[in-house]
Amino acid sequence: MPKKRKNGGKNRHNRGIVGFVRCDVSGRAVPKDKAIKRFIVRNLVDPSGQKDLKDASYYDKYQVPKMYYKACYCVSAAIHQRIVRPRNRQERKNRNPPPEVLKRWAKEAKRQREREKQAIAYRKRRQQNRNRQGGQQNRGGRGGGGGGRRRY
Repeated sequence: MPKKRKNGGKNRHNRGIVGFVRCDVSGRAVPKDKAIKRFIVRNLVDPSGQKDLKDASYYDKYQVPKMYYKACYCVSAAIHQRIVRPRNRQERKNRNPPPEVLKRWAKEAKRQREREKQAIAYRKRRQQNRNRQGGQQNRGGRGGGGGGRRRY
């Protein structure tokens, strides 16, 4: 019998049985690896309410809290709500992530590289400051010579 999908619609990777999660729409029990999962980040307040909050707030830079939620859907509910769309036979063979996801990954990788550069520069400045101070420094630790709490 022909196979519709290479992975059988699941993402188990050599696990025999996986736990179930409940679909947020229908309440159906779906294997965790088969469920369609989306991470939702929303503002708790609508834009007009946000403006009112910012005007009434004492703080200059008031950050309105956000709601973080991981939604799980069964396949039929995800298709019905257009979270995923059915693809024809030829497109089903394409297992690459969508282009918008690739853009997001590239942006995240760029941010990570910038953070690493900043961390390296910070470590370098700290090392230079330590070298400038020179001499014997009492930084505590196990070497004796001060640092830490004195006990009599």
